Amino acid sequence: MIIVLFLLGFILGLLYAFVAEKLPIRIPNIKEKEANSWILNLFIGVVNALVFLISYYSFGISYEFFLSLIICALVLIIFLTDFKYMIILDSPLIIATILLIILRIVFFGFTSMGLSLLSGLVLFVLMLGIGLIGKKIFKREALGGGDIKLSFIIGIILGLKLGLVAIILSSLIAMPYALGAILFNKDSEVPFGPFLVASMAIVFIFADKFNNLLAFLI
Repeated sequence: MIIVLFLLGFILGLLYAFVAEKLPIRIPNIKEKEANSWILNLFIGVVNALVFLISYYSFGISYEFFLSLIICALVLIIFLTDFKYMIILDSPLIIATILLIILRIVFFGFTSMGLSLLSGLVLFVLMLGIGLIGKKIFKREALGGGDIKLSFIIGIILGLKLGLVAIILSSLIAMPYALGAILFNKDSEVPFGPFLVASMAIVFIFADKFNNLLAFLI
């Protein structure tokens, strides 16, 4: 079982690397860049394989197991595409949303699935509003469309409260990077997607601690 899970995770990791490298260049106005090194692709495959093993031994075959695999896939793909091409692909987000809806229905039923979608919708509207306000203030795109769509998935996975925590955390983590980018290159754009998806993963892993913190604060 260990070997099967490791090989499956490794192969899927290589697939994620391939998707993240090849799909963006099919989009108009996206220029092809230098190919990923084989070391980076190997690293991605190994990381995904380890997540498969750790998730299996932590959760067994459960909702959390499948959820952790989806989160890992999003983290790897979004890190690669947003840092390299400054874009978050729609296809991984759509596939992830479909899989999450199916998982919610299978493990918790339609009511739970509806509440998760509602949480995602609230975060989507919130991020859309922030993006529109930021555009008016700074006279440029403050949030990309991919970031706003990603917030919908964050709401589905974490729920409304923890989803808000993940968004706030992502802003705090991104701040030093953004300040450095502004300091050294005023025209540089900061990819926010990797910070969003990394914060989602952090909040998912330490959900109990964040829930305790919210209970203490509220």
